[in-house]
Amino acid sequence: MNGLLLTMGKFQLLLSLAGEFVRSINPSLLDLPPPAIERSGHDVCYLGPNGEDSHDRVVYCRDLMEGHRAMVGSYYIHPERHVIEYVAVVVISLVIIRTVQPALSRHPKEEVIDLNPPPLVKIITTFIYACQLAYKLIGYPGKILMMGMPCNVIWTMYMALCYFPLRPRAMHVIYQLMIPYTILAIVAVATPDTSDITLWMEVPFFFFMHYALIAYPAYFLWSGRISALSFIGGGTAAATAFLGWWILACAYFGLFYFGVAVPLSLVCGINLNYMLSPPPTPGNFLSGPNFRLLSTLACALAFFVSQLLVTSAALFGRWAGKVLLSVSKKRV
Repeated sequence: MNGLLLTMGKFQLLLSLAGEFVRSINPSLLDLPPPAIERSGHDVCYLGPNGEDSHDRVVYCRDLMEGHRAMVGSYYIHPERHVIEYVAVVVISLVIIRTVQPALSRHPKEEVIDLNPPPLVKIITTFIYACQLAYKLIGYPGKILMMGMPCNVIWTMYMALCYFPLRPRAMHVIYQLMIPYTILAIVAVATPDTSDITLWMEVPFFFFMHYALIAYPAYFLWSGRISALSFIGGGTAAATAFLGWWILACAYFGLFYFGVAVPLSLVCGINLNYMLSPPPTPGNFLSGPNFRLLSTLACALAFFVSQLLVTSAALFGRWAGKVLLSVSKKRV
């Protein structure tokens, strides 16, 4: 018992030290995000560079560029909680990727056409990506980090498919991940958050580029670059492949947003993808210290639904094709 208590004491000490380190990354962050709308006329968005709260050192929300206030970071989640979730999610994600991806990436080459996107797709992708970069660079300081939002990351993946010298296995994995990730664009269109979108024509462009993200996978499925029936043979193989792609999508999502987005958010003081504090929701139903884990579970469920719907549609299409072929043969 004494040994257990000693071990727990050491763990608490290490966790406390790690939490202090996390807080030292950006002492200017408040414990809670500022109110969405100015209340006092002198609402504070950031403390001084070393955590000073004197009136001549703090950054007032009224002095920020338009759109910045909605994305101000904070220590809404306790620094020690950041450490625990970072280590847990990153380790689990890496183990999943290392275990699952090698088998899934072995796509049957004879069933796949040229994986390189056609010229028109490259032109559209380049135009959209360039516009996104321009909007982010022109906006408030730190807005460029919004290129790390889920749908912008998907555009980065498409740019990689268009211009990076990727191996067929890597291209195959990226294409297949688009099936579950498409739900992110659908959610963005269904529940748009345009609080930091303030530049000329930025709102129409927001919807245009998200609708394009929905259209792209449909085209790639039709052209054969994506196969919702990859590796489907018998029932067990089909279920294994289905679950493999789903859990791989979850692992990459968790690895990027907990392993990359959270540290970036803390350093820059920007609430990237709502990894530091929850998004505005009706009645604030998504709040509290567990909001990030609940959001991650919701994304995992959404990925599953997206994968299920596309796979079901592909299976129905294969069945319908066989029926039509059988009918045509009988007529002949």
